[in-house]
Amino acid sequence: MHKRLISIAVVFGLLSTNTFAATDKAYQHDANINYGASSEAFSDGGWSADYRYYSTPVSQDSAPYALSGFLAQTSNFGGKYSFNDDIDSYGVNGEYVFASKWFVGANYFNLDSNFYDANTYGMNLGYYFNATSAVYASYSSSDGDYDAGLSAKGNSDTDAFGIGIRSFIPLQSTAGIDLQANVYYSQSDNTLANGPNGQYNNSNNSTTVNLAADWYITRAWSIGANYSIQDDEDPYGINTAYHWRITDLISARAGIAKSLEPDWDGVDISLSLNGRF
Repeated sequence: MHKRLISIAVVFGLLSTNTFAATDKAYQHDANINYGASSEAFSDGGWSADYRYYSTPVSQDSAPYALSGFLAQTSNFGGKYSFNDDIDSYGVNGEYVFASKWFVGANYFNLDSNFYDANTYGMNLGYYFNATSAVYASYSSSDGDYDAGLSAKGNSDTDAFGIGIRSFIPLQSTAGIDLQANVYYSQSDNTLANGPNGQYNNSNNSTTVNLAADWYITRAWSIGANYSIQDDEDPYGINTAYHWRITDLISARAGIAKSLEPDWDGVDISLSLNGRF
Protein backbone atom coordinates (compact mmCIF):
# COMPACT_ATOMS: atom_id res chain seq x y z
CA MET A 1 0.00 0.00 0.00
CA HIS A 2 2.88 2.42 0.78
CA LYS A 3 4.25 1.92 -2.74
CA ARG A 4 0.84 2.92 -4.12
CA LEU A 5 0.86 6.12 -2.05
CA ILE A 6 4.36 6.97 -3.26
CA SER A 7 3.13 6.48 -6.84
CA ILE A 8 0.25 8.90 -6.21
CA ALA A 9 2.64 11.52 -4.81
CA VAL A 10 4.97 11.17 -7.81
CA VAL A 11 2.12 11.51 -10.32
CA PHE A 12 0.66 14.60 -8.63
CA GLY A 13 4.13 16.11 -8.31
CA LEU A 14 4.87 15.66 -12.00
CA LEU A 15 1.50 17.05 -13.00
CA SER A 16 1.86 20.12 -10.80
CA THR A 17 5.09 21.10 -12.64
CA ASN A 18 3.57 20.72 -16.11
CA THR A 19 3.84 23.98 -18.07
CA PHE A 20 1.32 23.23 -20.81
CA ALA A 21 -1.69 25.53 -20.99
CA ALA A 22 -4.92 23.56 -20.76
CA THR A 23 -7.74 24.27 -23.19
CA ASP A 24 -11.29 23.59 -21.98
CA LYS A 25 -12.39 21.50 -24.95
CA ALA A 26 -15.72 19.67 -25.07
CA TYR A 27 -15.57 15.97 -24.22
CA GLN A 28 -17.64 12.78 -24.46
CA HIS A 29 -15.47 10.44 -22.38
CA ASP A 30 -14.79 11.01 -18.66
CA ALA A 31 -12.51 8.60 -16.75
CA ASN A 32 -11.10 8.72 -13.22
CA ILE A 33 -8.68 6.85 -10.98
CA ASN A 34 -9.38 7.66 -7.33
CA TYR A 35 -7.93 7.06 -3.87
CA GLY A 36 -9.78 7.90 -0.67
CA ALA A 37 -8.88 7.50 2.99
CA SER A 38 -9.07 9.00 6.45
CA SER A 39 -6.16 11.14 7.58
CA GLU A 40 -6.02 8.92 10.67
CA ALA A 41 -5.18 5.83 8.56
CA PHE A 42 -4.24 7.16 5.15
CA SER A 43 -2.47 3.99 3.99
CA ASP A 44 -5.60 1.90 4.66
CA GLY A 45 -7.83 3.64 2.14
CA GLY A 46 -9.63 2.39 -0.94
CA TRP A 47 -9.09 2.63 -4.70
CA SER A 48 -11.66 3.06 -7.43
CA ALA A 49 -11.87 3.61 -11.17
CA ASP A 50 -14.85 4.95 -13.10
CA TYR A 51 -15.79 5.86 -16.67
CA ARG A 52 -18.71 7.70 -18.27
CA TYR A 53 -19.71 8.22 -21.92
CA TYR A 54 -21.95 11.11 -23.02
CA SER A 55 -23.97 10.82 -26.23
CA THR A 56 -23.24 14.45 -27.21
CA PRO A 57 -20.16 16.60 -26.48
CA VAL A 58 -20.11 18.15 -23.00
CA SER A 59 -19.01 21.77 -22.70
CA GLN A 60 -16.65 22.64 -19.85
CA ASP A 61 -15.61 26.18 -20.83
CA SER A 62 -17.97 28.13 -18.55
CA ALA A 63 -19.49 25.94 -15.80
CA PRO A 64 -17.68 24.48 -12.76
CA TYR A 65 -15.62 21.50 -13.92
CA ALA A 66 -17.22 19.15 -11.39
CA LEU A 67 -20.74 19.98 -12.64
CA SER A 68 -20.28 19.90 -16.42
CA GLY A 69 -21.76 16.41 -16.74
CA PHE A 70 -24.92 17.30 -14.81
CA LEU A 71 -25.36 20.61 -16.65
CA ALA A 72 -24.96 18.94 -20.06
CA GLN A 73 -28.43 17.36 -19.70
CA THR A 74 -27.59 14.64 -22.22
CA SER A 75 -27.88 10.84 -22.33
CA ASN A 76 -25.00 8.97 -20.72
CA PHE A 77 -23.89 5.65 -19.29
CA GLY A 78 -20.98 4.55 -17.13
CA GLY A 79 -19.54 2.19 -14.57
CA LYS A 80 -17.35 2.09 -11.46
CA TYR A 81 -15.19 -0.48 -9.68
CA SER A 82 -13.95 -0.01 -6.09
CA PHE A 83 -11.85 -2.07 -3.71
CA ASN A 84 -9.96 -2.01 -0.44
CA ASP A 85 -8.63 -4.72 1.86
CA ASP A 86 -12.12 -5.89 2.86
CA ILE A 87 -14.61 -4.92 0.13
CA ASP A 88 -14.97 -5.18 -3.63
CA SER A 89 -17.83 -3.43 -5.41
CA TYR A 90 -18.87 -2.48 -8.91
CA GLY A 91 -21.80 -0.76 -10.52
CA VAL A 92 -23.18 0.35 -13.87
CA ASN A 93 -25.78 2.99 -14.64
CA GLY A 94 -27.26 4.95 -17.49
CA GLU A 95 -29.65 7.77 -18.24
CA TYR A 96 -31.60 8.59 -21.38
CA VAL A 97 -32.66 12.21 -21.89
CA PHE A 98 -35.58 12.91 -24.21
CA ALA A 99 -35.89 16.04 -26.35
CA SER A 100 -38.58 17.24 -23.93
CA LYS A 101 -35.94 17.17 -21.12
CA TRP A 102 -37.64 14.28 -19.32
CA PHE A 103 -35.12 11.57 -18.44
CA VAL A 104 -35.20 7.95 -17.32
CA GLY A 105 -32.36 5.96 -15.79
CA ALA A 106 -31.43 2.52 -14.52
CA ASN A 107 -28.60 1.19 -12.36
CA TYR A 108 -27.08 -1.96 -10.88
CA PHE A 109 -24.67 -2.27 -7.94
CA ASN A 110 -22.85 -5.30 -6.47
CA LEU A 111 -21.09 -5.38 -3.10
CA ASP A 112 -18.85 -8.28 -2.02
CA SER A 113 -17.16 -8.27 1.39
CA ASN A 114 -15.78 -10.84 3.80
CA PHE A 115 -19.14 -11.29 5.51
CA TYR A 116 -21.77 -9.56 3.36
CA ASP A 117 -22.81 -9.81 -0.31
CA ALA A 118 -25.54 -7.70 -1.89
CA ASN A 119 -27.09 -6.86 -5.27
CA THR A 120 -29.04 -3.65 -5.82
CA TYR A 121 -31.19 -2.73 -8.83
CA GLY A 122 -32.61 0.74 -9.30
CA MET A 123 -34.42 3.09 -11.64
CA ASN A 124 -35.25 6.79 -11.73
CA LEU A 125 -37.47 9.22 -13.60
CA GLY A 126 -36.93 12.97 -13.73
CA TYR A 127 -37.25 16.27 -15.54
CA TYR A 128 -34.82 19.10 -16.27
CA PHE A 129 -37.11 22.07 -15.63
CA ASN A 130 -34.54 24.69 -16.64
CA ALA A 131 -30.96 24.84 -17.95
CA THR A 132 -29.40 24.16 -14.54
CA SER A 133 -32.01 22.26 -12.49
CA ALA A 134 -33.72 18.86 -12.24
CA VAL A 135 -36.30 17.02 -10.16
CA TYR A 136 -36.50 13.23 -9.93
CA ALA A 137 -38.03 10.19 -8.28
CA SER A 138 -36.22 6.90 -7.71
CA TYR A 139 -36.76 3.30 -6.63
CA SER A 140 -34.24 0.60 -5.69
CA SER A 141 -34.42 -3.00 -4.52
CA SER A 142 -31.56 -4.68 -2.67
CA ASP A 143 -31.03 -8.32 -1.67
CA GLY A 144 -28.16 -9.16 0.66
CA ASP A 145 -26.79 -12.28 2.38
CA TYR A 146 -24.46 -12.19 5.36
CA ASP A 147 -22.54 -14.56 7.61
CA ALA A 148 -23.53 -14.05 11.26
CA GLY A 149 -20.93 -16.46 12.65
CA LEU A 150 -20.79 -20.20 13.31
CA SER A 151 -23.58 -21.69 11.18
CA ALA A 152 -25.91 -18.66 11.36
CA LYS A 153 -26.83 -17.09 8.03
CA GLY A 154 -28.77 -13.90 7.44
CA ASN A 155 -30.69 -12.27 4.61
CA SER A 156 -31.88 -8.70 4.16
CA ASP A 157 -34.29 -7.41 1.49
CA THR A 158 -34.66 -3.63 1.19
CA ASP A 159 -36.92 -1.47 -0.97
CA ALA A 160 -36.19 2.27 -1.12
CA PHE A 161 -38.15 5.15 -2.63
CA GLY A 162 -36.82 8.66 -3.09
CA ILE A 163 -37.60 12.11 -4.47
CA GLY A 164 -35.12 14.91 -4.97
CA ILE A 165 -34.23 18.22 -6.54
CA ARG A 166 -30.93 19.70 -7.68
CA SER A 167 -30.27 23.22 -8.90
CA PHE A 168 -27.14 25.17 -9.82
CA ILE A 169 -27.50 28.92 -9.39
CA PRO A 170 -24.91 30.96 -11.36
CA LEU A 171 -23.63 34.10 -9.63
CA GLN A 172 -21.95 37.24 -10.94
CA SER A 173 -19.03 37.54 -8.51
CA THR A 174 -18.34 33.79 -8.16
CA ALA A 175 -19.11 30.73 -10.28
CA GLY A 176 -22.30 29.79 -8.42
CA ILE A 177 -23.97 27.56 -5.84
CA ASP A 178 -25.01 23.92 -6.28
CA LEU A 179 -28.01 23.03 -4.09
CA GLN A 180 -29.34 19.51 -3.51
CA ALA A 181 -32.19 18.11 -1.42
CA ASN A 182 -33.71 14.63 -1.33
CA VAL A 183 -35.89 12.40 0.82
CA TYR A 184 -35.60 8.60 0.98
CA TYR A 185 -37.93 6.07 2.57
CA SER A 186 -36.75 2.47 2.94
CA GLN A 187 -38.30 -0.73 4.25
CA SER A 188 -36.23 -3.81 5.16
CA ASP A 189 -37.18 -7.42 5.88
CA ASN A 190 -34.48 -9.35 7.74
CA THR A 191 -34.13 -13.07 8.43
CA LEU A 192 -31.54 -14.89 10.55
CA ALA A 193 -31.43 -18.69 10.20
CA ASN A 194 -29.61 -21.25 12.35
CA GLY A 195 -29.07 -18.73 15.12
CA PRO A 196 -28.83 -19.60 18.84
CA ASN A 197 -32.61 -19.09 19.15
CA GLY A 198 -33.57 -20.68 15.86
CA GLN A 199 -34.94 -18.51 13.07
CA TYR A 200 -35.42 -14.80 13.68
CA ASN A 201 -37.43 -12.37 11.51
CA ASN A 202 -37.93 -8.64 11.76
CA SER A 203 -38.91 -5.66 9.62
CA ASN A 204 -38.04 -2.00 9.94
CA ASN A 205 -38.38 1.20 7.99
CA SER A 206 -36.59 4.52 7.98
CA THR A 207 -36.83 7.98 6.46
CA THR A 208 -33.80 10.12 5.63
CA VAL A 209 -33.66 13.75 4.51
CA ASN A 210 -30.41 14.95 2.90
CA LEU A 211 -29.46 18.58 2.27
CA ALA A 212 -26.24 19.80 0.62
CA ALA A 213 -24.84 23.08 -0.69
CA ASP A 214 -21.56 23.65 -2.53
CA TRP A 215 -20.38 27.18 -3.25
CA TYR A 216 -18.10 27.37 -6.29
CA ILE A 217 -15.83 30.32 -5.62
CA THR A 218 -14.21 29.64 -8.98
CA ARG A 219 -14.94 27.00 -11.60
CA ALA A 220 -12.22 24.89 -9.97
CA TRP A 221 -12.61 25.49 -6.22
CA SER A 222 -15.64 24.79 -4.03
CA ILE A 223 -16.50 24.77 -0.34
CA GLY A 224 -19.63 23.06 0.94
CA ALA A 225 -21.71 21.69 3.76
CA ASN A 226 -24.16 18.81 4.18
CA TYR A 227 -26.84 17.93 6.72
CA SER A 228 -28.99 14.81 7.13
CA ILE A 229 -32.07 14.12 9.22
CA GLN A 230 -32.22 10.45 10.19
CA ASP A 231 -34.17 8.32 12.65
CA ASP A 232 -31.39 8.03 15.24
CA GLU A 233 -29.06 10.95 14.52
CA ASP A 234 -28.63 14.06 12.39
CA PRO A 235 -25.11 13.95 10.91
CA TYR A 236 -23.57 16.99 9.24
CA GLY A 237 -20.20 18.09 7.91
CA ILE A 238 -18.18 20.45 5.73
CA ASN A 239 -15.95 19.94 2.70
CA THR A 240 -13.76 21.59 0.11
CA ALA A 241 -12.45 20.45 -3.29
CA TYR A 242 -10.16 21.71 -6.03
CA HIS A 243 -9.85 20.73 -9.71
CA TRP A 244 -6.50 21.33 -11.44
CA ARG A 245 -6.51 21.53 -15.26
CA ILE A 246 -3.12 20.13 -16.27
CA THR A 247 -3.41 19.57 -20.02
CA ASP A 248 -6.24 19.48 -22.54
CA LEU A 249 -6.91 15.87 -21.54
CA ILE A 250 -5.73 15.46 -17.95
CA SER A 251 -6.77 17.02 -14.64
CA ALA A 252 -6.07 16.32 -10.98
CA ARG A 253 -8.58 16.65 -8.16
CA ALA A 254 -8.27 16.80 -4.39
CA GLY A 255 -10.97 16.96 -1.73
CA ILE A 256 -11.15 17.18 2.06
CA ALA A 257 -14.29 16.46 4.11
CA LYS A 258 -14.79 16.80 7.86
CA SER A 259 -17.61 15.14 9.80
CA LEU A 260 -18.78 17.44 12.60
CA GLU A 261 -21.55 15.16 13.86
CA PRO A 262 -20.55 12.51 14.65
CA ASP A 263 -17.26 14.19 15.55
CA TRP A 264 -14.80 11.65 14.15
CA ASP A 265 -11.06 12.17 14.42
CA GLY A 266 -9.26 13.47 11.35
CA VAL A 267 -10.63 14.27 7.92
CA ASP A 268 -11.52 12.26 4.82
CA ILE A 269 -9.15 12.87 1.91
CA SER A 270 -9.82 12.07 -1.75
CA LEU A 271 -7.34 12.26 -4.65
CA SER A 272 -8.21 11.70 -8.30
CA LEU A 273 -6.57 11.65 -11.70
CA ASN A 274 -9.11 12.61 -14.38
CA GLY A 275 -9.09 12.22 -18.15
CA ARG A 276 -11.59 13.88 -20.49
CA PHE A 277 -11.57 13.56 -24.26
